[in-house]
Amino acid sequence: MSGPAVRHLYVHVPFCRAKCDYCDFYSLPVGDDGSARRRMAEYIEALHAEWAATAARYDVQHLHTLYLGGGSPSLLGPELLDRLLAPFAPLLSARSEVTVETNPEDVDDAFALWAAPGIAVGAAADSRCPVRVSLGVQSFISSLRAALGRAAAADPEAAFTRLRMTGCENVSIDLIYGIPGQTLADIARELIKVAFLAPDHVSWYELDLDHATPLAWRLDSGDRIDDDDDEERAAMYVRIVHGLEDFGFRWYEVSNFAQPGKRARHNIAYWRGRPYLGLGPAAVSTVGATRWRNRPDAAGYAAALDEGPEPERDYERLSVADRARERLFLAARMGAPVSLTLIAPALDEAAVEPLAQAGLVSLRGGTLIVTRKGRYVANAVCVRLFRDSCI
Repeated sequence: MSGPAVRHLYVHVPFCRAKCDYCDFYSLPVGDDGSARRRMAEYIEALHAEWAATAARYDVQHLHTLYLGGGSPSLLGPELLDRLLAPFAPLLSARSEVTVETNPEDVDDAFALWAAPGIAVGAAADSRCPVRVSLGVQSFISSLRAALGRAAAADPEAAFTRLRMTGCENVSIDLIYGIPGQTLADIARELIKVAFLAPDHVSWYELDLDHATPLAWRLDSGDRIDDDDDEERAAMYVRIVHGLEDFGFRWYEVSNFAQPGKRARHNIAYWRGRPYLGLGPAAVSTVGATRWRNRPDAAGYAAALDEGPEPERDYERLSVADRARERLFLAARMGAPVSLTLIAPALDEAAVEPLAQAGLVSLRGGTLIVTRKGRYVANAVCVRLFRDSCI
C-alpha cells in the first residue's frame, strides 16, 4: 500500500498480576493462574498473525521505535519477551528505541540480565539494540501506593537499583501526583528520591480518574482519603517542574522530563503526528487521515485472527479540522512551534491576541508557540484557541 512510511510500532500486552484501582486501560489480571504462561504464549501467536498482515499491508521495512505497553509486558519474562520480539528484531537497528513497560515486581535478576545487554537486532549477529525500561513506580511512598490499590507492590527503589547494578543504561520512571492524601511535602520526598536515584527520564502524570475505576467508586462513596484541591495540585505541578529542572532534567512535554539525549522518541513520534501502527486488543493506529482501534477483547481478537488477517476494528476518518486540532494540541504540550497555516481550520483567531497579551502564547514568523507559562495550563489554552472549543 502506498502512503507515508511507517516507522513506529506499539504492541499492547494486556496481562498484569492485578489491576490497580485507578487503572482504566484495557488489561487482564492473571494473578498466579497456572495457565497464564500458556495464555500469554497463545496471545503472542495472535500478535504475530496481526503483524504479518499489517507489515505487508504497509510495507514496513524499518522500525525506528517499538513500544511494549500494557498491562505489564515485563510479566512475560525473558523467554516470552524474546518470542514476542522475534519478528520485529530484523527491522530494528542498534539506533532504534525499544521500550518495555515494567512492573517493579517483575524486576528479578533474570529480567534485569535480559534487559541490560539489549536485544539482538538486524542482520548482523553482534548488533544489539538497547532496551529502554519504563518502570511503573507511581510513588516511592508506600502509603500512596496503597491509596492507588498497589499495596502489595514490590519496593520500586530496589527494582530500580537492580536494573542499574545489572547495567541498564536507560531507565525511565513513571510517577503520579494528585493521589488522594498526597501533600506538597510528599512531592518534596519524591523529588529527593528522584535526585538520589538519577533516572534518565521521568514521566510524572496528574491522576485523572475514570468514573468506572474502583478508586473513583471509593471516593464517590465517601471513603475519601482527602478532598480534591485544584490549587494544591497546581502547586504540586509547579514544584515538580522546578524540582526536576533543578536536577538537570529538561521539561520537553507537559508530563515528561529527560536528561540530555534521553527523550522518549516513541512518544515524540505521536506528539509530532508521525504515522504509527498498534497491535493487540485496544491498540490504536494512525496512518494519514485514517485512525483505527482494535476492539478491546482479547478472546475475540485471537478468534478473529484464527479466521482472517485482522481483528475487529473501529475506523475513523480524520477531517482536516480534526488533524489541525491535534497538531495544535500536541504542539502546545511540547511548547513547539506550529504553522498557523496548518492549524487554521481549527483556530479561533480572535482568541490569539488575548492569550498573547497574557503571555500564554506567542507568534513568530507565521507560527504559534504556547509559551512556558502557557504549558502549565496547556489544555485550557487549547480550549480557548480551538474554534469549536472542543479537544
